[in-house]
Amino acid sequence: MLERTESDVYTAETLEAAVPVAEYVAECVDVPKFLVYCRECRCYGNRWACPPFDFDPLELWRQYQTLQLYSRVLTAKPGATLDAMLKGLGHEKDLLFDYLMQLEAATPGSLVVSAGSCYICGDNCTRPSGQPCRFPARVRHSIESLGGDVNKTVEKYLHKPMLWIKDGQVPEYLTLTIGLLRRD
Repeated sequence: MLERTESDVYTAETLEAAVPVAEYVAECVDVPKFLVYCRECRCYGNRWACPPFDFDPLELWRQYQTLQLYSRVLTAKPGATLDAMLKGLGHEKDLLFDYLMQLEAATPGSLVVSAGSCYICGDNCTRPSGQPCRFPARVRHSIESLGGDVNKTVEKYLHKPMLWIKDGQVPEYLTLTIGLLRRD
């Protein structure tokens, strides 16, 4: 597990919860609602991890029994700038993603569901040109792209309301949530 860490800009701690997938889908997944949001994003159709998909996201969820949630909560230190917090969020995403990829490798039949769009290739993703993904072993769909309401997820299962950046101001903390789908 990722321990509590501290930088010059923030402290980071991990929250964790296990949720039955059937309950999670009933409580927090709304594919049509989140597909509308995805269509508004520049990554829609331009990154392999993003919709539109050639599969039904609900069918993917139903292949698993448990969703193990992991959130990194980055609490800003006094004077933390938005740029520094966003850089920290990227660093923590890398750490958490790598940790969960190790868990996935050690847990047969499991699958990481990431946060946000894929950033491995950035704007150089091969999808717009119709070429296969360069890193199929690492690319993962996000909870949001599969219809999961991350805001509701964090509040309901990790008991921490999400705070959002408003007018370029750093909130008290930022939250990053990734999951591991398991077949029990």
